Amino acid sequence: MHRHLWMGLAIMIACGEQVVVRDQVALCGNGKIDAGEQCDDGNRAPGDACTDGCQAAFCGDGIQRTDLELGMDGAEGCDDGNDDNTDGCLNTCTMAVCGDGVVRTDVSEGLPGFEACDDGNREETDGCLNGCVPAHCGDGITRTDLQEGELGYEACDDGNDVDTDACLTNCQAARCGDGIHRRDLQPEQPGFEECDDGNDAVGDGCSPACAIEVCGNGRVDEGEACDDGNDVDHDACTSGCRTARCGDGIQRSDLGPNDEGYEACDDGNVDFGDGCTPQCALERCGNGVLDQGEQCDDGNDVNVDQCTTGCRRARCGDGVRRTEGDNPEGCDDGNNVDGDGCSAVCQLERCGNGVLDEGEQCDDGNQIETDACLSGCRRARCGDGVLRAGLEECDDGNQVDTDACLADCSVA
Repeated sequence: MHRHLWMGLAIMIACGEQVVVRDQVALCGNGKIDAGEQCDDGNRAPGDACTDGCQAAFCGDGIQRTDLELGMDGAEGCDDGNDDNTDGCLNTCTMAVCGDGVVRTDVSEGLPGFEACDDGNREETDGCLNGCVPAHCGDGITRTDLQEGELGYEACDDGNDVDTDACLTNCQAARCGDGIHRRDLQPEQPGFEECDDGNDAVGDGCSPACAIEVCGNGRVDEGEACDDGNDVDHDACTSGCRTARCGDGIQRSDLGPNDEGYEACDDGNVDFGDGCTPQCALERCGNGVLDQGEQCDDGNDVNVDQCTTGCRRARCGDGVRRTEGDNPEGCDDGNNVDGDGCSAVCQLERCGNGVLDEGEQCDDGNQIETDACLSGCRRARCGDGVLRAGLEECDDGNQVDTDACLADCSVA
């Protein structure tokens, strides 16, 4: 814009006695501050301290100063000549940028420079991201400016819409019992879940520890007596997760005969006489168990003790000579007949056995000739030729009364 002021200047020119008066035009840019000018720097450049209208430059005059380096006092990055602080040029004549603390409203969403928020900082974990977009669950940045329970609080934010990893789609940390089955871990890793039914009830198929409640998983779940994690039916824990016991119909095979709980059989009942005892031992003579039809069973194959190998109590006359235990037998010929060499009380029929056997007058069980029973098992008598000590004075074996020993065994 140019202004022209006409001023009358009286210039006196010496030409003899004559005075000449000329008019000079006032001009912005002539380097002189004329009337109506705030400045005149002698140029027509609009972007310095003095505009091309000879007015002092100021922020908001609509003319951007270009004569100063940004950062210098008075420098302008822009000047849109208005006082709207939410457009591309701030009222401080600096270009609007994300992070300047002023939300631009002159740009539509989706266009370059659009700002939904601007908190004037470079903190990425508050309500406004460094891209001047509001923080939201799923943006991949965990907010840390809120306390748990406050609207918008995030415990985590993994930036995806997967609900089965460590961070739920509501930006809460996954946990056992939240009703969402985690699938991002291996069984050996902490936090692994086999299931998650959203409750802490037991016996509903998913335990409070988020493990499948099934027999054979190696954990004792509700209703299980045991769980050894295998499908072997013949050890201490059955495949039905019940403690093995004699009578359950399943024969244990994991123990030796001398181990507690060993089973030689298991027919699932407590009946005798069916081949398997209620103690899970085979019903056979010699198993050490008194089975149906047995009088005894000492668990050995010795036939000469008090229980025969036929599991019958040993007795005199059974044909088996008992040599062990109390009152052993001298013989046993299988009958109770005396006089056949073996007496009815199972003693050998011989003189001196202490038993009055067939054909003996006496048997005192010794071989002493001078007592009441001779060693030939005959009763001692006067005249038998054997001197009885203390009873006979003599015994010459005859009944002659005219010799030195009378017939009453007294000395003549």
